[in-house]
Amino acid sequence: MKWILFVVFITFASVSSLTKADDTVLRVVIIQTNALPIVMESQAAFEKELRFIMPEASVEFDVYDAGGSFEGARAAIEAAYQVGEPDLIVSIATLATRALYQAEISRQTPKLFMTVADPVKEGIVTQFDETSADNITGESHVLDAKVKLDMLQGLIAASDTDLPLTIGLIHTDYPSSASSVDSLLALESDYDSVKFVAISTPYVDGDKGLPVMREGIINALVKHKQSRSIDGLWLSTGPLLQAENLIGEIRKQTQLFPLFAESIESVQDGALLGVVSDVNSIGKSAAQRAAKILRGTPANQFPVSRMSKYTVAVNVSTAIKLGLPIPSSYLKLAKNNVYQ
Repeated sequence: MKWILFVVFITFASVSSLTKADDTVLRVVIIQTNALPIVMESQAAFEKELRFIMPEASVEFDVYDAGGSFEGARAAIEAAYQVGEPDLIVSIATLATRALYQAEISRQTPKLFMTVADPVKEGIVTQFDETSADNITGESHVLDAKVKLDMLQGLIAASDTDLPLTIGLIHTDYPSSASSVDSLLALESDYDSVKFVAISTPYVDGDKGLPVMREGIINALVKHKQSRSIDGLWLSTGPLLQAENLIGEIRKQTQLFPLFAESIESVQDGALLGVVSDVNSIGKSAAQRAAKILRGTPANQFPVSRMSKYTVAVNVSTAIKLGLPIPSSYLKLAKNNVYQ
């Protein structure tokens, strides 16, 4: 009888222990720089994938919006810690990541970033594919500038266009956008087919920022077009790309086409070529790291890297208008992302 009671007790204790483990809530705090589509969609993919690959866990997502500013991100981090220290804190986009990386309150918490163009320039690591000295990891969603330039040059080389082409680098002083342009300018001397002209407008945060930035960049483009010849545009990564009807308004005011854009939506709207990470891949890849961290692996055991999966998109109608035939190899790479 005693043995039976002992076995029953052990079985009950084991079941209770398992039930307790299953009932443990893992709190994942998400600090999003702003509510732009790339942020919201990659976040949704992240949450969905993390729940899918961790069915044994009860994951609670606690989301804070920084309103597009560094100060807002700092305030959001402070608010998150007033509730309690999370099991993992995720920052989406550059300003939220910068605030998180600099915050002393989060120093010991495992940290993961998404949709950051240049973690090296942010000081998180000194180069890609190395681990951070702090408890943070993540991936850049932006392809290396040299690879993008090689692709554009390969497309231009297939045409009879007089070279070099003068390309306006459209950007704001938002960190990822400015960093993208700096990377391109640093490589300009290596390419005989292109000449760059940096054209910018100040970054404006908040809900009204996008139309203000769109108007600012169009005004800057009009001035440049009046004073010099520009053959096409390069739309760098950053919030400006999310402005409504950006390419249509640019064409209306300047008759210029983007030759390269760092978003698939921009290629759909008329940009010639784009090479980017899609939002589902961004979210899913981040979730794979998050699951390992939540299961006990320190965040800084994962090297900070670039994403390895990218989507190529081309617009054949724009190619025809510009007299730039698209090589068959590019069409094969684009697959289901050929637009007209």
